[in-house]
Amino acid sequence: MSRGKKKKSNVLINILLVAALGVFVFSGYKMFSEIIQKQKEQDAFEQLAQQVVIDEKEYEDVDIEQLKLERYAQLKEKNPHFVGWIRIDGTKLDYPVVHTPDNPEYYLRRNFDGGYAISGTPFVGEGCTVDSKNVLIYGHRMNNDTMFTVLLDYAEKEFWENHKEIKFDTVDRLQTYEIVSAFYIDIPVLNDPEAFYWYRYSGDITGADWDYYVQQVKAHAYYDTGIEISDDDRLLTLTTCAYNSDEQRFVVVARQKQ
Repeated sequence: MSRGKKKKSNVLINILLVAALGVFVFSGYKMFSEIIQKQKEQDAFEQLAQQVVIDEKEYEDVDIEQLKLERYAQLKEKNPHFVGWIRIDGTKLDYPVVHTPDNPEYYLRRNFDGGYAISGTPFVGEGCTVDSKNVLIYGHRMNNDTMFTVLLDYAEKEFWENHKEIKFDTVDRLQTYEIVSAFYIDIPVLNDPEAFYWYRYSGDITGADWDYYVQQVKAHAYYDTGIEISDDDRLLTLTTCAYNSDEQRFVVVARQKQ
């Protein structure tokens, strides 16, 4: 190889190395920025949680339930889309729930104040309200273990044994649900007569629809929780993305305790 060609080859190699380094640095910056952004979003939710958390030792002579409802009312004044608070004790799942009936996915990438957020805010699904017979709530699975990520731990029976209940308060009542079923499920192809379209059975389902949903929820369960569902029960269905595939979801179904 002549000197001229060798020199040109070295220049080209150097250009490619600089370009590769630039891509690496930019990718690293983007990744770092996203990590920081997600943490800021989680910090904001934790600050919000401090507005509703109550240390019962400090309020021995106070009606705790009424005090909680008063604090929920204050959040409702701050954001009229606020409809409840969901948490699983001993986990990071401790968030407000919003509802925008005319645009159900409005908070898919918005924080509680309405600004852009990668994590979004848990929201009530289409076709139901917090008073429905089966309340469907969506939340993101985040790679920093926040939002609804902890739901995937319910694939293991041991985790369920230590976290059997979900607290889901609305702005006018405190509620506890006991978990009935947990399972992964692929998003069905449209118009598949054999598929279980779990997200279509939210709201005030009755009769054959209710029976079918209950049967499918039990059939898909990864383990037996020993909890039966009657026609008079009210359900809570939580859905999040799965790790395995963009076309897969993880579902947790719980029954309201009497």
